[in-house]
Amino acid sequence: IERLIARLSESDSSVLLTGESGVGKEVVATLIHNNSLRAQGPMIKVNCAALSPSLVESELFGHEKGAFTGAMQQRIGRFEQAQGGTIFLDEIAEVSPDIQVKLLRVLQEHEIERVGGTEPISLDVRVIAATQVVLDESIKKGGFRSDLYWRLNVIHVEIPPLRQRKEDIIYLARLFVNEQVTKTGSTIKGLSKEAEFQLQSMSFPGNVRELKNIIERAVALCDSTWISAIDLQTQNNNSVDTSNTTL
Repeated sequence: IERLIARLSESDSSVLLTGESGVGKEVVATLIHNNSLRAQGPMIKVNCAALSPSLVESELFGHEKGAFTGAMQQRIGRFEQAQGGTIFLDEIAEVSPDIQVKLLRVLQEHEIERVGGTEPISLDVRVIAATQVVLDESIKKGGFRSDLYWRLNVIHVEIPPLRQRKEDIIYLARLFVNEQVTKTGSTIKGLSKEAEFQLQSMSFPGNVRELKNIIERAVALCDSTWISAIDLQTQNNNSVDTSNTTL
């Protein structure tokens, strides 16, 4: 993925990031932006699943004063805010069919119209979208437009779950320990060998997000110099990988 990001540094094509929840799609999107020719421009992040259905068009494209009840002044939408930079559309599969049509037009024409506006506004924005949904299946069920999919899927980056890249676990765990120690002023020196062995035996259904939460909790509860395997235990520890256990 790092090598692919490096190759994308001079590209301006749309990117589609896929993978399970918690694998780090937003982190990868940020790296793509920071290593691109648009790095000096803004990066606007939008969680499509969190947008109000009644206001999603206004949020993305903006609106003119008086466009609807309550529109007391002009609003600049997220796409305009991203001019000269990148817009990251997380959970893209959650947008409604009518907004999908408008997004398709944005990608095709590189312009938008504010709600209540009459003049098109040219855009200079790179689009990075992300989803944990298998879009091929969503398309078959009629939930996602195939033409929008192909517009977004110019460059596809599949981010594997943490259980498939166990060599990353200890590196990330040490990184998160250092972050928490710096943040809290703790005197903890790091992870014990037993703790690292415990982490490598876990499957992490919540991926990197789960690992980060476990480390944050361990730093908060550890009363020793080194984090032990016991410090990593959670109230509902279902993450132990038993795939290689003989029953």
